[in-house]
Amino acid sequence: MKTLRHDLAEHITNHHSVWSKLLANTNFGNYALSLWDVTLKTEDIVVNRDDKTFSFQHANFTFDVEVGMAFGEKHSLFSKQVSGRGTFQ
Repeated sequence: MKTLRHDLAEHITNHHSVWSKLLANTNFGNYALSLWDVTLKTEDIVVNRDDKTFSFQHANFTFDVEVGMAFGEKHSLFSKQVSGRGTFQ
């Protein structure tokens, strides 16, 4: 079970299309995003092997926002705790 939770944590934190889509669908106006990171502890994942589902909580989603005309002019980091659920094969 520990290996499955570890594998799920790796997949969730590195699933670029999900996190990129979340940021792309957020209207930041003239602000630019250049990086993001997700951390998730394996103990924050609950797995139900019988119905092949999982849920997680307390994932830390951190992203930056560049404000200003020139790159690096003003840089701010934001962080949000997220939770979710899914299925696996």
